Amino acid sequence: MMSLSKRKEDAYFAASNSADGFFSYYPQCFDDRRIGHVYAIKGGPGTGKSRFMRDVADAGEACGWQAEYVYCSSDPNSLDGVILTLGKRSIALLDATAPHVYEPHTPGAREELVDLGAFWNAEQLGDRIEKIEAINREKRAAYRRAYRYLAAAGEMARMHGELAYPYLRITAIEAMAERLTRDFSFGSGYRMQPALIGSIGMRGEVRLDSYFTRATQFFRIEDCHGAAQYLLDALGKIAVQKRLAVRLSHDPLLPESLDGIFFCDSGIAFAVGDRRTWQNPHRVIGMRRFVQTARMKPIRGSLVYAARMRRAMLGGAIEELARVRESHFLLEEIYADAMDFSQKEAFTKKFCERLFSLQI
Repeated sequence: MMSLSKRKEDAYFAASNSADGFFSYYPQCFDDRRIGHVYAIKGGPGTGKSRFMRDVADAGEACGWQAEYVYCSSDPNSLDGVILTLGKRSIALLDATAPHVYEPHTPGAREELVDLGAFWNAEQLGDRIEKIEAINREKRAAYRRAYRYLAAAGEMARMHGELAYPYLRITAIEAMAERLTRDFSFGSGYRMQPALIGSIGMRGEVRLDSYFTRATQFFRIEDCHGAAQYLLDALGKIAVQKRLAVRLSHDPLLPESLDGIFFCDSGIAFAVGDRRTWQNPHRVIGMRRFVQTARMKPIRGSLVYAARMRRAMLGGAIEELARVRESHFLLEEIYADAMDFSQKEAFTKKFCERLFSLQI
């Protein structure tokens, strides 16, 4: 597993390649109750969608806006979106191409389309259509194989959880959650935002360090037979009871499970990982004490086999996603070669001047 540093950015994922296919949290992350105006960006691979969002975010931050960076779960070097806020004002830019297609509900009033395809040479791309279609077929086939592997890995992970559950000390886990949060003050109202710190994509298993670097206190949870999930569930329930704003990190493989929670008001964060993933936390919470391991002898072989098969299936998915990466970069080269980036950069400058006219 790879840990990625994002320069202490407010960074997270809003989708995942999961056991249930591509799983998107776009509706919650780009909720119209939270965001005033949305710019949906269209364009092929290599047309500079991520660079455009980065340039706009840089211009916004230079004018005093705060930025949230939503990274691509398949390619964590690219952006899927940016959310900018200044006081009560908020805007979002997002990649509106497949697989996270975004269609405006109130076009012009709240949402606008930004078409970067205006800066490519369509005739040149037309001359490469057979090559583009062949690469797209290879990419889609690799994705299909990857999702089959992920589905199998998810089945093994869920089987492992079902086998282990009778041996977990759930009441003791819930009591631990109460102790960890007993000093938390009541908030002004429960708010939940998905903000994933993990992904399974073209670079394998990746974890962002944003919860770790932005937390006032960071608690690393060392899992044992899935017990960490129930601690995070209990912490989430306490957030509801105490009317606290939280960010929830869903497990990239199993969307129904959590692997992290960030309490926004206090800045206290909890995340599952080992010392290779999260170094020097404020505290380590070992979950082994909440598992009746001595009684698990009758199912130990099944647990070992399920864990082994999960790793094997996940490895197969990662190999297929590496093939997706090869196809993706070939497509990027074709589209980038057909782009007039000087025109696109001039457009970006005018866009930022219009967007931040009150500050520039």
